[in-house]
Amino acid sequence: MAPSAFEDLCRQRDVKPDDWRAKLVMPISADKSLQEMTDAEIEEHNRKVQERMQEVRKDRALLALEKAQDGRLERKAMKAWSQHAKEQTKIPAAQVPEMMESLAFELSSNEAHFLLGILGATQGSDVNLEHEVSQNDWLWLVGECQILKESYKFFFRREEWEVQYTDQLRKLTLKDLWTTKGHLSQGTHNIGWWWTTGEKADQASVLQKFAWGAQPEVDEELLGKMELMIGPRLKDTEGVQQSAE
Repeated sequence: MAPSAFEDLCRQRDVKPDDWRAKLVMPISADKSLQEMTDAEIEEHNRKVQERMQEVRKDRALLALEKAQDGRLERKAMKAWSQHAKEQTKIPAAQVPEMMESLAFELSSNEAHFLLGILGATQGSDVNLEHEVSQNDWLWLVGECQILKESYKFFFRREEWEVQYTDQLRKLTLKDLWTTKGHLSQGTHNIGWWWTTGEKADQASVLQKFAWGAQPEVDEELLGKMELMIGPRLKDTEGVQQSAE
């Protein structure tokens, strides 16, 4: 049987797969209890934890991929890559949502943005659909998607994650749109696809508007909550701002 992507990574790191599997699930232990730490020591410990998370993020995603469905998910991911990439060594990021769907992962626009952001394929709230994705990148994203979907079962509801991530993207979009004088920037092409509900011509075919994967009435309810929380959509307020000026 061919080695898994995780085992290939272990070879690159010159570590034994079994040893590395055991180490990855072990948390970073502090020298003192939190009650005994000063604020500076707590901050330093948190910094080390964050650094560790980033250093082994890919490792943990590939480990999750290896374990999922007793290895069947990884085999399906490899098959999906072969079908879409064919003879190419890389694919455009625009193909990732469709490929995920072939693995029974229906991505919302937010989830697609989150995953592609891991590869550096996003800038603010926008997605670079031409960003090149390698086979190794693809397997990494499938592992990350598996972790995200499992998180919905044990840590938080998908709807809660969607609202929080939408608010995060809203802040990024507002930062892009407003100048230091508080006026809308010229050239509204910086508005993210998530906020314009996928209405950009070059992206609408890939990222469905507010495709949260819930029942239509649930989507509508969530959208209503978002309107109350973060106000009317930018495309609606733009005309108000211009008329006021």
